[in-house]
Amino acid sequence: MVKADLWHEIHSRWKLGETKKAIARALGLDVRTIRKVLRQKSPRPYERVRRGSVLLAGFEERIRCRVAAVGYCARSIYEEIQGEGYRGGYDVVRRFVSPLREEASIEATMRFETPPGWQGQADWGQCWTMIGGKRTKVHLFVLTLGYSRRMFAVATADEKMPVFLRSHEEAFEFLGGVPHEIVYDNLKSVVLGRTACL
Repeated sequence: MVKADLWHEIHSRWKLGETKKAIARALGLDVRTIRKVLRQKSPRPYERVRRGSVLLAGFEERIRCRVAAVGYCARSIYEEIQGEGYRGGYDVVRRFVSPLREEASIEATMRFETPPGWQGQADWGQCWTMIGGKRTKVHLFVLTLGYSRRMFAVATADEKMPVFLRSHEEAFEFLGGVPHEIVYDNLKSVVLGRTACL
């Protein structure tokens, strides 16, 4: 691969009558590279060819299924599939997981737009603070409206169901209504169980 300025340099020298060998010597390139560049109609950006590993054959789908559950940690995936008979090295797994992690981070930053009043997003958070001179863990209930990003937050002593429901009622009163749907992010208060990824 050669950059655009070098591509133009090679084509200019060729048009001025220099031989391929002379261009290669002058630019410190192999004559085969010069031939390849001269066959190109325009500069081409570098594209890495991704090849699947023979060692990973049979494990790719398992990795895609498990990778989000282990936080895109290649080491965890490597240890899991070793127990299932994988005989390759860690670097092969790391190279396979890396683009999956990048793809997930791009998707995670995309904002999801909803119509006014349609959706709210609720979640718990925790923080430590000083109350009466004593370090105390405080639970934070947060409900954010999807369209306006208007938010309600309240600090609570725990995350039990009565507190969870009361926090919703306070949020609805504060925000002046109830959204059509509320989205939850894997809360123990909401999730009854999970389907295992095989």
